[in-house]
Amino acid sequence: MQTNLRERGMAMHSEPDDMQHGHRIMVVDDELHVRKSIMSYLERHGYRVVAFDNCVDALEAYRLDGCDLIITDVKMPVMNGVEFLGHIRDIDPDIPVILMTAYGNLEMAVEAIKKGAFDFIIKPFEFECLLAAIAKGIRYRSLARLEKDHTLQLEQALAEKVRELQAVHAQSVLSEKMATIGLLSAGVAHEINNPLAFIASNLGSLDKYLVRLTDFIDWQTERMKASCPLELLAEQEQYRKARKIDYLVNDVRVLLDESLEGVTRIRKIVASLKSFARKDDDVLELADLNELVESTLNIVWNEIKYVATLNREFGEIPPIRCYPSQLNQVIMNLLVNAAHAMKGEGAITVRTWQDEKGVCLAVSDTGCGMTEEIRSRIFEPFFTTKEAGRGTGLGLAISNDIIMKHSGTIDVSSEVGKGTTFTVRLPLDPVILPHEGSVREGEAGGEPNA
Repeated sequence: MQTNLRERGMAMHSEPDDMQHGHRIMVVDDELHVRKSIMSYLERHGYRVVAFDNCVDALEAYRLDGCDLIITDVKMPVMNGVEFLGHIRDIDPDIPVILMTAYGNLEMAVEAIKKGAFDFIIKPFEFECLLAAIAKGIRYRSLARLEKDHTLQLEQALAEKVRELQAVHAQSVLSEKMATIGLLSAGVAHEINNPLAFIASNLGSLDKYLVRLTDFIDWQTERMKASCPLELLAEQEQYRKARKIDYLVNDVRVLLDESLEGVTRIRKIVASLKSFARKDDDVLELADLNELVESTLNIVWNEIKYVATLNREFGEIPPIRCYPSQLNQVIMNLLVNAAHAMKGEGAITVRTWQDEKGVCLAVSDTGCGMTEEIRSRIFEPFFTTKEAGRGTGLGLAISNDIIMKHSGTIDVSSEVGKGTTFTVRLPLDPVILPHEGSVREGEAGGEPNA
């Protein structure tokens, strides 16, 4: 019955306290006197040694505890040293393994080298030669570890740089897209405004004509009542009711009012689109945060109206110096994220107020909320909890950068199952900091996502 591997290894040697810092060597040989002599010599030179009389136990011990270098005889029962070497290499390709043999077999040496043996020693040998081979092996092991650590650091640094470049590229693409939208929207707005002007003018004329027609019908009705026979008046009244003339006159008025209201809404949307997509050219402007919220709501209303009721709680706030279209982008991201957080119908509240440091904006939703782990990562570029195709993971990262560019702050509080509140605080007159080419730097480019 096999004894405990750690007990066997520890029972075959003692480790003085002042040598606990030494490298750990595993010795595997089926001859007791060989094991003892190697152990004694190596321990006197500061190494910690664990020994086994067969490769099977040694392999299991290595899986449990590892070591810095292995010395093993080739001719061993059950599993020979070359087979043992192969198994060790599968676990750790960098562990140096020194093979010992009393047989000067060239073919065996070649096979051992192919399997990855670090060195090959012929018995009997001088202990100084073994010590030199061990020293080289330990140096190799240390260098391999340093190289692996350095490679890992380089890979991590490279991955971070690639990630940053991807983010910069994605933001550049989004910024270009927004710039293109800005150019197109100006042309589209012009194309919409021209026929819209005709429609508005015609509806205005129709409104005036309707007033004149209804006045004429009323005047004519009164005249006929005074001069026409009762039979003719009764026939006229019957015809009027059959044709629903009174209903038509009233309904035309309603249709005209609704059409004029629609024209007004289209004009607001076009104006909001032009304001939203225009380029700021890094020029600070005075803007009313409440008006920025309203213009953004015109753009994103379709995202909100089917999933949430909207509560406006606008305070009396002074204008602020800012990049308006960039703040529009932030507001859009917050509103769309709030809409996307809804599971069924909920409520979104937009609140503005002034405090001692400037103006504040809070966007609250009654959606699904966030865990602490998600909340701590939402401003990371490319981090998103949305399904593929619904977000790039850049929206909040870009929003955070825009607010920082305005010398402001953006904070989030959330509770799972209850909802989330994003709070933006902006100074009245920001100190604009120079950019350092960060991932989230840029114009109002980006897409709403979290």
